[in-house]
Amino acid sequence: MRRANGTGTIVKLSGNRRRPYVVKISVVDKWGRMQQTALSYHSKMAEAQEALDSYNHDKATGIAPRADKYSVTLQQIYDLWSPRKYTTISPQGVDSYRACWRRLSRYKDMRVADLTIDHLQSIIDEDSKNNMSKSTMQNDKMLMHALFNYAMERDIVMKDYSSFVQVPSVAAKYEKGAFDDLQMVKLEQMAKAGFPWADTVLMLCYTGFRINEFLSLTPFSYDRSGDFLRGGIKTAAGKNRVVPVHPKIKCYLDRWLNKGGASIVCKKNGKPISANSYREKLFKRVVGEIGVPQATPHWCRHTFATRLHEAGAPDLEIKRLLGHADGNVTEHYTHTDLEQLRNALLLLA
Repeated sequence: MRRANGTGTIVKLSGNRRRPYVVKISVVDKWGRMQQTALSYHSKMAEAQEALDSYNHDKATGIAPRADKYSVTLQQIYDLWSPRKYTTISPQGVDSYRACWRRLSRYKDMRVADLTIDHLQSIIDEDSKNNMSKSTMQNDKMLMHALFNYAMERDIVMKDYSSFVQVPSVAAKYEKGAFDDLQMVKLEQMAKAGFPWADTVLMLCYTGFRINEFLSLTPFSYDRSGDFLRGGIKTAAGKNRVVPVHPKIKCYLDRWLNKGGASIVCKKNGKPISANSYREKLFKRVVGEIGVPQATPHWCRHTFATRLHEAGAPDLEIKRLLGHADGNVTEHYTHTDLEQLRNALLLLA
């Protein structure tokens, strides 16, 4: 069907080209003459048609069509989207998005209008091939959606291809487990001898905090008069829960507090440590030394729960220490509650 005058055209260029379909529109040159100019190039006819329809839609609705907006790259979208987003989320959330961007950035120089479902799906497929966890793949898809949504809000694209991306069901990335008694003894010996970061792994095993919760603890999270930590961020029952400090980790906690960092466990400059950095660079060295290189920080939480059960701690106290949902769990802790939690914790050898 012939297009109406002034609505542009799509031409397929000859030869073996990666993007053979060119969208052309009519513009008035500086001498007042009507000339055709290329608006954008595409690998598929459907993509070219979408770009031309978007241009004509803007024109018909009174929005001044700008050829430059169809040339916006994925890098430009990320650079516009990320500064505002990163001020509204936690440091761990920023780290997670940045890790996702490292995978998406292979297409950073491509125009967003040229990205297709095939480009986006290839990232997820590679994640799966590299045995990434399902949550990692979902995070990648979440970033794709955020960037496409940003572009759609500004009429740079008309379709969110990320909504068609399929995340496969995968098995757990890591083996679930807990440290045995011999490994715990080895860990205590390493911490006492000053093996780098062994004390933090021991602290995880005696507090039951998730890795993000643990690394988010600040000096204000520690109540010196009551000798307990208050933290937790994941669930309603887990937020601001109280965990008394076990005698075996008291000296290590004091040592970290004396560093005066923004977080209790911190870098040399006092800044917080990201979960990814701790997991990959610090934790792995410790667990490799005690003979379980496959262990993850969540093993510490599982160790904490398992040892409490084996020691005969009451179920309610275990749930409160772990931050598990329960009808009797509240955010208010009385003196009796604290003593019950401490008595349960002291059952750990």
